[in-house]
Amino acid sequence: MNLHQRSLRTVITVIKLKWRYIMYSSNYIQSKDGINLFYQTWTPSHPKAVIIIVHGAGEHSGRYQPITAQCVNHEIAVVAPDLRGFGQSDGARGHINTFQEYIDDLHTLVEWVSAQFQHMPIFLFGHSLGGLIVIRYSQIYAYETNGVILSSPALALRFELPSFSKKILAVASSVLPNLSIRPNKWERIFRAITSLEPYLPKKKELKKDPLMTSQYTPRWLFELIQNGVDAIAEAALFQFPVLFVYDQKDPIIHPRFIQDFFHSVSIPDKHFVTFNDGFHHPLQAHYRDLALDNVMQWINKRL
Repeated sequence: MNLHQRSLRTVITVIKLKWRYIMYSSNYIQSKDGINLFYQTWTPSHPKAVIIIVHGAGEHSGRYQPITAQCVNHEIAVVAPDLRGFGQSDGARGHINTFQEYIDDLHTLVEWVSAQFQHMPIFLFGHSLGGLIVIRYSQIYAYETNGVILSSPALALRFELPSFSKKILAVASSVLPNLSIRPNKWERIFRAITSLEPYLPKKKELKKDPLMTSQYTPRWLFELIQNGVDAIAEAALFQFPVLFVYDQKDPIIHPRFIQDFFHSVSIPDKHFVTFNDGFHHPLQAHYRDLALDNVMQWINKRL
């Protein structure tokens, strides 16, 4: 497969991290349909594995410094892309035509990583939206990687849409797929519905990080929900060693569906780490160090 890597921006830097040197680089790779996807890499002097980090909705690759630092300390290279429509990647903000676009983008990156880090174990890490992308990718491309870490994968939202809302969403997805929904414009209305509070972007967070995205389209939300349903229905297709990390009181993703998926996966090498403190992002909560330790131990046992 021709990877069509396009050098729109190339940055190569040597970083000193504690007592070791890390090679940092950033660039763009072109997707199957011509979208320029930004990615960053951190490579220790003698990597023994590589992990691809797929971020969550509204985020970008730069928000995963804690796990990046831990990985390079364990001699694991890190490749972190910005999903299309997020961060520094091209594409309409918070929009996809089909979920397959995310899967194809990840496959292009995995092929590139396989060529760059030949004969080296490859692990996938996905948080929330990224976790769902990793699951759907793994259900299609069996045996492309050596293991998967799923952080609060977006298999189902905590707040279930009423039936009439689902119908409206399906129609809007078909008729107005590119309609951009900006939650901050209707903040007062949304915040009056307490169940929607966790889904709203925080103004302070958006001001501090201009690469964060706070808008989505009906097609994006429809594809997210539908692929969560499909992922659970096709759980038997998932055949990778897997570690789940999630919070039982996650305000955004429903933990029951994560548990259902876990029990439906037939591969014996499956494990989970749970917390009970009401956070969506285990790696950004107060128990971050404990979560990271579990992730690193799990990876090192499989090298």
